[in-house]
Amino acid sequence: MTTEMTTPPLPKEVTPYPVVANIDFAEGPIFDDHGNLYFVNYLKNGTLGRMTPDGSTAIWVHTGGQVNGLKYDGQGWIVAADPGRKRVTRFNTQTREMQVLTDSFEGRPYNGTNDVCLDLKGNVYFSDPGSDEAKPIGGVYRIEMGADNKPVRVTQLDGELAYPNGLAVHPDQKRLFLATSGDMSILCYDLTPEGRLTNRRLIHKFPTYTVDGIMFDESGRLWVARWLHGTVDVLDVEEGKLLASYKMGGDRVTNLCFWGTSAYVTVAGRHSIERLDVGVRGARIVPRR
Repeated sequence: MTTEMTTPPLPKEVTPYPVVANIDFAEGPIFDDHGNLYFVNYLKNGTLGRMTPDGSTAIWVHTGGQVNGLKYDGQGWIVAADPGRKRVTRFNTQTREMQVLTDSFEGRPYNGTNDVCLDLKGNVYFSDPGSDEAKPIGGVYRIEMGADNKPVRVTQLDGELAYPNGLAVHPDQKRLFLATSGDMSILCYDLTPEGRLTNRRLIHKFPTYTVDGIMFDESGRLWVARWLHGTVDVLDVEEGKLLASYKMGGDRVTNLCFWGTSAYVTVAGRHSIERLDVGVRGARIVPRR
């Protein structure tokens, strides 16, 4: 007897429900194992905010920089891209200690790190676009993490990209997807077991400006924050087809994450995080060692 996996359908329409307000520039939402929601720039730039499961919201830590994308590593750390200080850091969820994972590559500072993701082995991938979307000077990097959850080495995986932004490892762990805001595209790479990227190809090019953070759902559909377009769009990455588009009620839609069967979307134009009850779970993104 075999059990067939069914793909949860996408809703035709979704109403955004505000869950956090008063965010100076909303970005980088992510949950830890306990249902705490972390995000950047609560009340003022340079902070990390945290909303606990009971709905209480407060400044959790001052970063000493200008943090953007966040991910939880399953080992008690929130990993952060900090374009303000051109580095990748992490914050301990218990002590709030900050550690710098990398602040330069081969003796050169980064352009301005933007977003992060992890594979299920705990290795960290991050985008480094710079400040000018018209210049293809951006890169994608990998921080190899050791068995002790400490950084071993940093490798540049690709360069001369048109503002590399959001990135996500596919649930099969064999591909990495990248949003390039400079040319409104979603790119795909094959991801080797050694952590190299090969076979770059275009999956989808949007006709309007632009693309930002991305996240996979449990069925391998890619959810894309559409910045000034004011939507969250969903792609079939195997066919490169647009499956759905949900209006967020404001522009500067920056990023998203999943908790339960809802998507939590940062909308900088509304200074808020909005919940979309979509009936779909996110892909597993938290490493377990």
